[in-house]
Amino acid sequence: MSFLFAGDVGRSPNFVGSEFSEALQELARPWPEGDKLKRRIDRAARAAGLSYWRAFDIWYRKARRIDAHEAAQINEALRIKREKAVANEYHDLRARLAKLESALVIQGNPNVRR
Repeated sequence: MSFLFAGDVGRSPNFVGSEFSEALQELARPWPEGDKLKRRIDRAARAAGLSYWRAFDIWYRKARRIDAHEAAQINEALRIKREKAVANEYHDLRARLAKLESALVIQGNPNVRR
C-alpha cells in the first residue's frame, strides 16, 4: 500500500476512505488470538495519534472526510511501523546467519571464513 493523502486526485472519497481504513487495520496488526475488535481500533488510534472514536469512524468508513493532518498522522505511523518491521527482520536475519556460520565452523567446514 502506498502512502495515502486526503483528497488524492482521481480517487473517489469511498476509495480514499477504504485505504485509510486498511491503513488503520495494518497499524493494529498483529492481532493476538482472541483480540477484541475494540482493542484493535484502540491500538490503531494510539499508533496514529487519533481519538478512539475518530479511528472507529475511519475504520468503519463512516468518516465523511479525512483531514490533512489526520492523513499525515496515519502515514507517519505506517512509515514508522514499516521501518521497525524491516529493521527487526534485518536483525533476525543477521542473527540467523551468525548462528548458521557458527554451526558450520563447529563442523569444520573449510568454506566458511570468519
